Amino acid sequence: MPELTATQLARLYDSFRDTEVTFNTQVIAASGLMPADVHLKVAEQHLPCVLYACSLRGARVIADLGDATIASHLRPNSMVSLRLAFRPSGEPAPLAFFVSCRVEGLSDSNPQKPQVQFVALEFTQRPSDTLIGILGSLLEVNTNSVRRKDERIVITPETMRMIGLDSKESCVAIGGAPRRCIVHDLSFGGAKILVTGVQAPREEKKVLLKLARCELQDDMVLDGNIVRVEEVEGRKDVVALSIQFSSDPPIGYKQKINGYFAAQSKAR
Repeated sequence: MPELTATQLARLYDSFRDTEVTFNTQVIAASGLMPADVHLKVAEQHLPCVLYACSLRGARVIADLGDATIASHLRPNSMVSLRLAFRPSGEPAPLAFFVSCRVEGLSDSNPQKPQVQFVALEFTQRPSDTLIGILGSLLEVNTNSVRRKDERIVITPETMRMIGLDSKESCVAIGGAPRRCIVHDLSFGGAKILVTGVQAPREEKKVLLKLARCELQDDMVLDGNIVRVEEVEGRKDVVALSIQFSSDPPIGYKQKINGYFAAQSKAR
């Protein structure tokens, strides 16, 4: 995670302190959250819990309150500490810290398991710079993905480095048939690719674009629609396909695109 200045942290905190992030699989991977290392400290005991959602003002966790001693201390308005641990990409070691909290309330998580409860927590002070940087940066990526949706990034060796893209070579599935392609440009909202031996599609316009070579199994897959087909000057065997993404791209992809704009801002 790039080091942020005090000014940048203050801006992220002021902009996003009330915005809650739900920790689904994508967000866990993008943030580097270490789920096994999340717990509540309740009356000097450590209670494992699941981080369901978090903002810069509070969090919601799921915990098993089957232990009577812990359940007796985990009540509305009681004071606890939430331990969080992250290992963002590029960090040599985990970043772990405690946040002091007040219990706002408890509610059932599973009717069949009444001891499993949602625990709503309010932070009693501004959280660590680590949490502000991680959550704020994720939320800023989503903001930029809307604001700069159609700004294209032409793929060159320099922009590949800024995005964190290993190769221009990619794979696209048109009508279910995979083909190799070259990525010409990318944006939050779409892409332009160069493909050989493809006629302009008349009916089948849906595509799947994989930002890696076809043989890889863990490629980043982007689904979209072909919105324009263009000839490539001097190449009768190659066409350029403009793709508009038909669903919200994975957050990992948006982080790559945002990396370019972040690098551009630093260079100014």
